[in-house]
Amino acid sequence: MEFTIKAYIKLLDLLRHKGYYFCLYRESETVKKSVIIRHDVDFSLDKALEMARIEQDLAVKSTYFILLSTNFYNVFSKESFEKLKQIESLGHEIGLHFDEKRYKIHTIEDMQKSVELEAEVLGKLLNTDINVVSMHRPSKLVLENDIQFHKLINSYSSKYFKSMKYVSDSRMNWREDPIETIESGKYEKLHILTHPFWYSTEIETMEVKLKDFLKQSISERYDFMYDNFTALDQVIDWKEITG
Repeated sequence: MEFTIKAYIKLLDLLRHKGYYFCLYRESETVKKSVIIRHDVDFSLDKALEMARIEQDLAVKSTYFILLSTNFYNVFSKESFEKLKQIESLGHEIGLHFDEKRYKIHTIEDMQKSVELEAEVLGKLLNTDINVVSMHRPSKLVLENDIQFHKLINSYSSKYFKSMKYVSDSRMNWREDPIETIESGKYEKLHILTHPFWYSTEIETMEVKLKDFLKQSISERYDFMYDNFTALDQVIDWKEITG
């Protein structure tokens, strides 16, 4: 499967054609033939919002997992907050994307405490309930234990990670062909993870996608500084930075 918007739309169309119902995590148990579409937002809220709009146009609802502790975006900034609220307004769910490396976690209890803290913070920020968590680069502690949380669904719990057919495009690589998985007719419940960052209008290599993102980041950082530093262009010209 190509990592293009067109290919992603075809994937969604195929799921609907095969009779799958697009649902959120809490709905999956009550629907016989269901698919959970999950997005881990590791780098770009802009790419997430772009995908959310495409899904809304196709009457698809999905779950977007957002990092609270990342250097790539700041959920507390006005711009990021507005993008998250837009994703919500399009009918999608916001979940917590939790980075274990932010904390000193040695036990399941440590994990539960830290996850529930971040979920509470994100929920208060967005004025909404955070009902589900996915792990960013899950450790053995997560993968080898069926960890349960008091108020949160763990997307890596056995119910969603093992009982459902799980396919992922991590690191721009499908471990299993999602098209073949859907067309096989073997699975009544699917759990599909994508990363919006990888999808573009044209076919591009991983190298091109990453370089474009880095160049865009430089331009955005200049714009942020311009808004907060008087007469920045008299000190550093925009073209000097962006080429």
